[in-house]
Amino acid sequence: MNMTALNLLNGVFGDVPEETKTWIQMICEQISRLEALVGDLRDLVHLEFHRDLQLTPEPVRLAALAEKCLSSMREGIKRAGTQVEVEGLDALPELQADADRLQRVLAASLQHARKFRTKGPIRLVGRSSGGFVCLAVDYEGPAVPAETLRQALDLYHAVHNPKSQVLASTGLGLGIACRLVGLHGGRMTIEADSAGRTRIEIRLPERPL
Repeated sequence: MNMTALNLLNGVFGDVPEETKTWIQMICEQISRLEALVGDLRDLVHLEFHRDLQLTPEPVRLAALAEKCLSSMREGIKRAGTQVEVEGLDALPELQADADRLQRVLAASLQHARKFRTKGPIRLVGRSSGGFVCLAVDYEGPAVPAETLRQALDLYHAVHNPKSQVLASTGLGLGIACRLVGLHGGRMTIEADSAGRTRIEIRLPERPL
């Protein structure tokens, strides 16, 4: 499916009108999300049932990983009327990490922010401190009690938009992401103030795995 959509996008089967390319790009993004979901489900089986999940570490530049992640979400971000501001990632040191799984962690964080953002941009900020690299996803969302917010990191917990009866999250995205960060020797947190200014923070050790 992905190769067919990419071939359409690149004109392999003939010229495609520009207005149609936008929809094909959306198909590519949805396929990418399906691939990530399959990866999450596979990891869930190995985490919860076989308990044998192994990471595949390699040198990772977080700026390049974030650029790839945002590129795969470009059309969805645009249609949501959202801007993503990136700061400080170019200065971060190279890590030894599982690139595929770390990209899914970042994508889950950005997708969560896109779903629950109520106004303003989403900010992706990187910094290095005390032997750790920190990636923070900041956004303004609804005011949510701290305990309810922290449950978003639990496996199987479905997060609801408090202003809607529609299920807004399946609960697997941040839950599995939190577990993957832990396997890297890091920590994932989510906090918000009384005005709804929310931060998802991913802390990863600079040392090799």
